[in-house]
Amino acid sequence: MPNLIVTTCGTSLLSNHAKGDAALGKSIRESANATSETATPEHKRVIEKALLQCSDELSKSKTEQARSASAELNGLLGFYGGQLAGANADVHFLLHTDTLQGKGVADALKNYLREKKLNASTQNFDNLRTDTLENFHEGLGEVIRWCHETLPGYREKQHKIIFNLTGGFKSIQGWMQTLGMFYADEIIYIFESGKELLRIPRIPINIDHAAEDAVRLHLPFFRKMAGPKATCRPAGIPGGLPETFIFRLGDECGLSPWGRLIWQQARRKLYGEALLDAPCPDIVYTEAFKKQASQRTARQFAMLNERMDDFAAYLPGTGPNPDRLNVRSLRGNPMPPSTHEFNAWAESPAWRVFFHKESEKAVLDSLAKGIGH
Repeated sequence: MPNLIVTTCGTSLLSNHAKGDAALGKSIRESANATSETATPEHKRVIEKALLQCSDELSKSKTEQARSASAELNGLLGFYGGQLAGANADVHFLLHTDTLQGKGVADALKNYLREKKLNASTQNFDNLRTDTLENFHEGLGEVIRWCHETLPGYREKQHKIIFNLTGGFKSIQGWMQTLGMFYADEIIYIFESGKELLRIPRIPINIDHAAEDAVRLHLPFFRKMAGPKATCRPAGIPGGLPETFIFRLGDECGLSPWGRLIWQQARRKLYGEALLDAPCPDIVYTEAFKKQASQRTARQFAMLNERMDDFAAYLPGTGPNPDRLNVRSLRGNPMPPSTHEFNAWAESPAWRVFFHKESEKAVLDSLAKGIGH
């Protein structure tokens, strides 16, 4: 069975390189949360020069040297018993902070793994840094979204999901350990600069009924607030919703990282039960559409409800039109009164939703197999 290994990246490669160099250590500390755009020219010059040196040294290093240079590689090489040969079927994601240092270190580790013929890529999350609590919460929300959208697909392809949490910042590691209980089959860790691998098997956990009931009761609110930057005023928070679900910053509120995690877990079940009510007033279901959508599998219900969320985000005219939605005009095969279509699901045979506009509302006319356009 191939592995998918998610590695949290910190800056140990850079800080280990800086040992004995007080000036470099000072620059690292002062620019810890700086991005490539916000770092001072001097900090950027010093950090980028050090990163090039780190990458070059890593490329020439032997196994034990690589393990000493990088906490992340210490965990990975410990997992593979010091031998990367034969691990070509595995997939590696290197999760890093949205900072100059975080991206630079992750790129150096990616290059090292690719030199060893491994399938490795970096994964950046906007605002994942600790300069403000707001940025940190937004960044964590994106990590949770990525885990939910990416990892289950690999498990369906028979990959074993492993979280390598040997590296990374403590503030992020704590959350990744929690996420690992929901999304990973195993968590691996090495204490400090040791060599002994600690393996934590998955402990199956489910959200309790009270949390699921809270999401079910306030489903329209959660669907509205699920967007990465969605906020509301305190008055818009439903009464009785647990405070732990909400992050407040001044006069604006959003889902807390815990609220987003609960939402993603509850959504798996709720979205697969039936076609849910339209997520916004600008989407109208016709009786024909509801009838055609009523007899579906749990998986098709889930995909259809997810596309409704995508469509609601698209409708204002400024929202995204991702490939999984792909709103487009009908051409060549008119289906009055429908003038447009979008994807319901892509599994063979692919089905599409056909609709037309009345005033500012999108009227969903039918759900049918794609007919070409």
